[in-house]
Amino acid sequence: MTITHTIFFNRPAHQLVNDHLSLTVVPSLAGRVMELTVGEKNFLWINEPLLEGAKVKGWKNWGGYKTWIAPQSKWKKIDLPDEQMDQSEWQIVGVADSAAAASIELRSPLIKWAGVVLSRRITLRAREAKIFIREAMLNVSATNQTWALWGVAQFPVPGYATFPNDAIKNIRKLHGKPHEFKAKKLKFDGDSKWKVGALIADEGWGTYQAKGWRGGITVRFSASPNHPHADESNLEAWSNSNPDYMELEWLSPLMTLKPGEERFFETQWEIGN
Repeated sequence: MTITHTIFFNRPAHQLVNDHLSLTVVPSLAGRVMELTVGEKNFLWINEPLLEGAKVKGWKNWGGYKTWIAPQSKWKKIDLPDEQMDQSEWQIVGVADSAAAASIELRSPLIKWAGVVLSRRITLRAREAKIFIREAMLNVSATNQTWALWGVAQFPVPGYATFPNDAIKNIRKLHGKPHEFKAKKLKFDGDSKWKVGALIADEGWGTYQAKGWRGGITVRFSASPNHPHADESNLEAWSNSNPDYMELEWLSPLMTLKPGEERFFETQWEIGN
């Protein structure tokens, strides 16, 4: 196992590597994972023109994998990710590297309007094509705060997603005019903007496989259907156009934290062959 310093589009970064894959983590981009590389292929979608310095108005969508908080209806600006949550530099607070495993932990600055600090610990184990992620939320305010942890990973299109059977049966339209599941597959072409969500009752997982991949990426998490959720969903998928990509998203239950309380949400990513 190795963790090394590297440069990602002129930004300091850390790279975690095992026998199957490598991850590139960029603290200055809100601690995003910007590369999930198998062989020479980055499975994550990244916004290369923006990373190379292209000027954009409004929100800067860097790509990769990030952590937000939900519900969006409680954001400082409902239609725009706030810079404190999405554009700030995260601090590296822990690094561990051994023959058995390598991990890195990052922490966000205070998100003032939400009263919380986020953190993310990413771990690779030797000889496993898996990624273990623990996302956390700490209430640093003087009052109770209710939020959900919201993981968002962006992937290239075209491709398709698969969900558990109960999610397919209970899929909900959240935005636009979504495609429909056909043969238990939900196709993403980057042709329009739409979103679906589902509240999975049993084992939580979602898989995405882009065209040209030998296998898919499956993200697994503990489902808690008896607890309230933002959007009444714990698994969501977003289709974007111009630029073309898709998002696989997973949400913890809404959690009410007392001052000083911290809560966690763990996911496991499995890379198929």
